[in-house]
Amino acid sequence: MSAVTASLCSTLMFVLFVSADQKNITAESGQDVTLTCRAPKNNVIVVEWSRTDLRDKYVLLYRDGRFLPANQHPSFKNRVDLQDRQMKDGDVSLILKNVTINDAGTYECCVYIGETRSWKFTTTNLHVDPPDHKFITAESGQDVTLTCRAPNNKIKVVKWSRADLGDEYVLLYMDQHFFTDIQHPFFKNRVDLQDRQMKDGDASLILKNVTINDAGTYLCHVLMEETRSWDLSIIYLHVDPPGQPRRSVGLIICVSAVLLVAVVGFLIYKRKQHDSKPHNDPETRRPLCTPELNCNSDDLKMN
Repeated sequence: MSAVTASLCSTLMFVLFVSADQKNITAESGQDVTLTCRAPKNNVIVVEWSRTDLRDKYVLLYRDGRFLPANQHPSFKNRVDLQDRQMKDGDVSLILKNVTINDAGTYECCVYIGETRSWKFTTTNLHVDPPDHKFITAESGQDVTLTCRAPNNKIKVVKWSRADLGDEYVLLYMDQHFFTDIQHPFFKNRVDLQDRQMKDGDASLILKNVTINDAGTYLCHVLMEETRSWDLSIIYLHVDPPGQPRRSVGLIICVSAVLLVAVVGFLIYKRKQHDSKPHNDPETRRPLCTPELNCNSDDLKMN
């Protein structure tokens, strides 16, 4: 392989031709996203996918017919692949799986074409929307579960915190140990993980016997050991005050509905009674002519 083909994308001054494109992509947290990059239909020698803030580490590196994982940044291990490993028609697009807000940034795709001895350079700006915020309402005295799920990788750290607690945690799990010395006293003996084994990435929190003081914004940070990347979930918890449960509202609605049905039923019953009376009933028939109306003989004949 020549010195030109061995060079990185930063050495574009040594090649004969460089072209550049720029794209903007917006994705939602948890989605798989494709960053498109195409080269001419010639022999692809090098594919370098990098991000401007990763320095000398790559998102993905392909050179001389093989991938080089030793040069890959840990946060992208097992999360990226080429859309077409055969690179038919010059397609060297990158698939990035289960994106998080930490994946946002400017991605560069550099492709070295062997036949033309030229580089194809593409820039993609990836914006990732924050994860959906969850809203949970509980009644005082209930146990509540705050859901948090991460990809199915080995979880190294789980940090449950609340925005107003400062440096203390709701729950902190690290390297298979719980750290209670930096746990806020208000949550001691009241919280636990729903699954301590965290199977399938389940890092949900159980909060026992909630009170109005538990209301607030909870943050769940999960660090995956393999990818060294963080996932974030945000949960807003509202707690109804004691003595003001939502059951009373439901009871009022239920009683009102029963009364409404009763009134409607009574009106329907009265209407049916009225409709069932014969029209020639002497009690309901209106006289066509009486002496008080001064009817003449012609009127009587017509009736």
